[in-house]
Amino acid sequence: MKKYLGILCLLLVGVIALILGLTMIESQQAPELVGEAWCDAMVDKPNGEWTDAETRSFAKACLYNSEEE
Repeated sequence: MKKYLGILCLLLVGVIALILGLTMIESQQAPELVGEAWCDAMVDKPNGEWTDAETRSFAKACLYNSEEE
């Protein structure tokens, strides 16, 4: 019985690690289509719901680029 419990615990830890890893990879990816429509959509989105990647992409694409023009 202890053997199966140990295997089950290892499987659970592996699944949790996989989910956390996929979440971290997804959060590091910048949006593929960063344009004026995306910037407008982000302005309407509550700031508390922004990811770190979205914040960086917004600053780079919407704030810095608009100042250069």
